[in-house]
Amino acid sequence: MSMKMLALISQLAISMLTAILICGGIGYIIDSYFGTSLFVFFLILGVAGGYKTCYNVICKFLGKKSLFRDKEN
Repeated sequence: MSMKMLALISQLAISMLTAILICGGIGYIIDSYFGTSLFVFFLILGVAGGYKTCYNVICKFLGKKSLFRDKEN
């Protein structure tokens, strides 16, 4: 395994975990202050944000704007 791939994998893991932990923490703080049940919503938002960040990192690594289009407009 090359060092570039190892760096990519670790960057993807850190990006995903950071997004989930930050959004989960925000949801937990809002729940504790206001007594709501928004923790799950913010956790799902964190997962979605993590996937979006990972997608952008992979696209940048491959040098493409999108993984789903072969031709650029």
